[in-house]
Amino acid sequence: MSERDDELTLRRILVALDASHHSLAALEAAAELAASLEAELQGLFVEDINLLRVAGLPVAQEVPYPFVTATRLDRARMERELRAQAAQAHQALATVCEQRQVKWSFRVVRGEVAPEVLAAALEADLLSLGKASRPLTRRVRLGSTARAAAAQAPHSVLLLQRHASIMPPVVVTYDGSPIARQALAMAAHLAQKKGGYLTMLILADTPGAARQLQAQASEWLRGRALVVRYRRLAGAGVATLTHEVRAERSGVLVLSSTVLHPDVLQTLLDELDCPVLLVR
Repeated sequence: MSERDDELTLRRILVALDASHHSLAALEAAAELAASLEAELQGLFVEDINLLRVAGLPVAQEVPYPFVTATRLDRARMERELRAQAAQAHQALATVCEQRQVKWSFRVVRGEVAPEVLAAALEADLLSLGKASRPLTRRVRLGSTARAAAAQAPHSVLLLQRHASIMPPVVVTYDGSPIARQALAMAAHLAQKKGGYLTMLILADTPGAARQLQAQASEWLRGRALVVRYRRLAGAGVATLTHEVRAERSGVLVLSSTVLHPDVLQTLLDELDCPVLLVR
């Protein structure tokens, strides 16, 4: 592993903001990461054009969960609500960034949420967003925007759900690939900021291959004041990874995007409650 792999080149972090608690968790984590890497934080609020279209229909009604009484929904009211949400998002971003002394910017766009977020992510090194928008159940599964980001975002993606934050221990998958080395660099950085504990899940079919990968990673991690625990995984399926991450009580999983097929990856993200940093 070369010294180049040791460089963390996250200079612009994009956080997709909405009115959910998941979004606030994504904001806090993004600001913390931006502060530790001296990166700029860019906030984005998307005025959902589909909501405005629906609000313009003559039969549109709103039923606020968990109530059952419907109220008339019109475009002017939806416009006001979206502006209010954008203002709240702007204030939350300003407050968090000023507390952490992070350089920041904020903009509002109108369009379909997922395409607008993905387009903005082209100009960032990392996209941070909530796992869902406003789930109606305790079990938080990927929302449509998070699902699109996990599958199509051009760069790395950080996914969090409400009340979650980046905590130790840091768990990282490692198979020796170039992307896995980038994931290891990020995981090592996070671990150094979070108590120095790192668990590495070595993806190797044989003990011999695992020993080679462990030796490679150990050499690169030398001198970084980390307590590293190595575990070999003979397979990288959803059930195996979910079991290992839960067994480690992971505070954050740093996952190489090439480890799982995109469809399988979405299933894993549905199952896990801890923050996941998907490295591309």
